Amino acid sequence: MPTALMTTAQRQARIVKASMIGGHFACLGALFTGVSASALWVAFTMYVVRAFGVTAGFHRLLAHGGYQVGRGMRFLLTLLGSLAIQGGPLWWVSHHRNHHRYTETDRDIHSPVQRGFWYSHMGWMWDPACFEGSATNVKELHKYPEIKALQRHYPALILGQAVGMYLLGWWLGSAYPQTGTSGPQMLVWGFFISTVALWHATFMVNSVCHIWGSRPHDAGDDSTNNWIVATLTLGEGWHNNHHKYAYSARHGLRWWQLDVTWLTLRALSAIGLVRGLRLPRQRQPAAAPA
Repeated sequence: MPTALMTTAQRQARIVKASMIGGHFACLGALFTGVSASALWVAFTMYVVRAFGVTAGFHRLLAHGGYQVGRGMRFLLTLLGSLAIQGGPLWWVSHHRNHHRYTETDRDIHSPVQRGFWYSHMGWMWDPACFEGSATNVKELHKYPEIKALQRHYPALILGQAVGMYLLGWWLGSAYPQTGTSGPQMLVWGFFISTVALWHATFMVNSVCHIWGSRPHDAGDDSTNNWIVATLTLGEGWHNNHHKYAYSARHGLRWWQLDVTWLTLRALSAIGLVRGLRLPRQRQPAAAPA
């Protein structure tokens, strides 16, 4: 289809598809740049920090109101989630709320029950349908101009990270040549490999955690608990628990269910940076977003 005849949603889907495919191929650059301890540490740090932004910021705070924070902390967590390159905050939260509202019906755009594993994993983000319609279910977030700014400037955040990783590698290689790193190496590991790994870990919650795993709760759908996904996503893999108690800030409800996001939120609560952590034993206020 000629570009001039495309709808905005079709153009967005084409850009996302090209970017994600390109990101995967860019990871092959490691064959030419090699690897260093510095690059691995930066890649791991970027993975964990941005994963926490998605789980604690986008998901448990913005989408479900699982706890309360001050405005500065809300912005920081939303910024970290935006850096994960999984869509802007308003777009991400809107789709996730629709997932809970329409789970595994034909209106759940990333349901493996409806469209199969691959589509639910990442193919849905290449479909113009996921960019159509207005996000009317996130109206309360529009009162925060800083969150709207993160949505509006989302492409700049992607470019800024790539440039930042390159400059970090260049500086380390110049100032500390013993690290054995370089701009291209840090770009490949700190940006591309870290991002692609986090993509697949997060997307497994949509795909794997509606097919394989245990279902200790009757959540009215096929959501599962999967310890492998939970490990990779800082606790999001306890998905059946989450579908049963969507408002809970804690997803790993048993002592042996590792939930790094919950443990970190507990630590932040102890020093006063977050408050009002909600748990299943608490009554869910009627006004809380589902």
